[in-house]
Amino acid sequence: MLLRDTLATPRLRLTLLVGDGDLERPVSRVFVTDLPDPRRYLAGGEIVLTGLMWRREPADSEAFVAACAAAGVTAIGAGDAAFGSVPEDLVEACRRHRMPLFEVPVEISFRDVIDEVTPSLWAHRSTGLATVLGRHRGLVAAMAAGARLVDLIQPVAADLGVDCWVLTPTGRLVVGTAALRAGALGELATAFVSAGRLPARVTVDGRRLDVVGVPGRPAHRLASWLLAYAARDAPPDAPDRGTPPEAGDRAAPPVPPDVAAELTSLVAMERVQVDEAVRIERRLADQVGAALAGRGGPGDLGGRLRACGLKPDAMFLAAAVSFTSLSTPPELAVAVCDEIVRPAGEPTVVTGHAIPEAVLAVLAVPPERVAGVLDTIRAAVAVLGPGIGAGRLAVGVSALVNGAEALTGAVAEARHALRTAIARPEPATVVHAGELTSHLLLLAGVPADTRRSFRDRLLGPLVEYDRAHHADLLRTLSVFLASSGSWSRCAALLHVHVNTLRYRIGRIEQLTGRDLTRFEDRVDFFLALRLPSDGDLPFGR
Repeated sequence: MLLRDTLATPRLRLTLLVGDGDLERPVSRVFVTDLPDPRRYLAGGEIVLTGLMWRREPADSEAFVAACAAAGVTAIGAGDAAFGSVPEDLVEACRRHRMPLFEVPVEISFRDVIDEVTPSLWAHRSTGLATVLGRHRGLVAAMAAGARLVDLIQPVAADLGVDCWVLTPTGRLVVGTAALRAGALGELATAFVSAGRLPARVTVDGRRLDVVGVPGRPAHRLASWLLAYAARDAPPDAPDRGTPPEAGDRAAPPVPPDVAAELTSLVAMERVQVDEAVRIERRLADQVGAALAGRGGPGDLGGRLRACGLKPDAMFLAAAVSFTSLSTPPELAVAVCDEIVRPAGEPTVVTGHAIPEAVLAVLAVPPERVAGVLDTIRAAVAVLGPGIGAGRLAVGVSALVNGAEALTGAVAEARHALRTAIARPEPATVVHAGELTSHLLLLAGVPADTRRSFRDRLLGPLVEYDRAHHADLLRTLSVFLASSGSWSRCAALLHVHVNTLRYRIGRIEQLTGRDLTRFEDRVDFFLALRLPSDGDLPFGR
């Protein structure tokens, strides 16, 4: 049922004061309130009837209308009993927030409005359900005949009056009904993976979008697609609806829950088909992993690469991915690795059967595309980072190698880079083999016990002091060295006053007996900070 239908009921004699251009807004129910902020009782799409008992001064109108707009209310109906007419400040507040407002005559009770509108709502819902079921049967039949989401989304979205976008957790566009800038896709993905709960509401390019998840296999948010949707904007020649509540914020009518459910159902059907195709691909990819792990004859690797669509004489990158979380399903790490490398757009094999401690991706990459692929992997990890919670996401990428015969070495190099990434403090990190600097290669020849002793002797006093006093000296030292000894830059990064930083550096020198103005002592600290406390180098002994 639309707002237009409610206002056209002759017996109610309702007078529209604001919102000539919003008569097509859907109505979900009628709600009566005199609370100054009724948001906790609203779900969106309501006609809110109020006797204005909350109004003590003109400023109260702004607060009430803002609350209704934030909750997605379709319209406000104001009774005349309290003031004899609708106050002008309420009219202006509704105009500012693009909130339709109508006047309920004093001789018409709110019960009359409810009794008149509710039967019509149920009738519309019954008709709408039949329409939805018919459309759903048609979509199932179309997909069974070979149609895909990209073929169906435009006509279905147009029929439902919405714009929508389907994205992967890294912001890779699956399908959309309208253009979005590339940066907006990343913003949507970041909001999706980091949202405290779903559905969530996100503002992108001044447009408010609702975001929900469409689960796949495994059932985890980082392996789900996201569906973002909003009611379509009014056409350019629509009547002026007043100034929006925020600059650049295009307030559209709320999308009814049944429309959102129908969109989600359509996307879920596509996701099932994609998951089945991926399951078959993974079987072939695991054969490549088995060959790289030494389980197969000498000529098996080339044939297994061909079966996955990769030419054995291509140039390859190997990427080792480690993802750990408190509640990580076994197959989630494979899905996360796949999501990290797929946006690169190169022929790829992803397998959890090649190396014991991580998932392996093998990408066929032309030399001129290496930098772009690395940038894409880093961008994907950056988007996923806010969604990993207490987990860790580390990626090690090899240098480019020529042909399948060199892949074993590339895998070893990717594992070295991965251990370096794991040793870094950031929760989400990518390390390329080219970043493995000479000092780490030199330290690789030093016995593990010697490395452990060197680190503990130099940094042990700081670790103990931090543990006893929560002083953050170890991090202060690391940031100070990374800032090349710049007091102002280091203080800014640590969000402390320069005098506080000088006190901490003085304490570090006192505890260790070293002088951070001396180059030799800075080098020692630099090396010690890059040795994990268990004595292992980030890329092995």
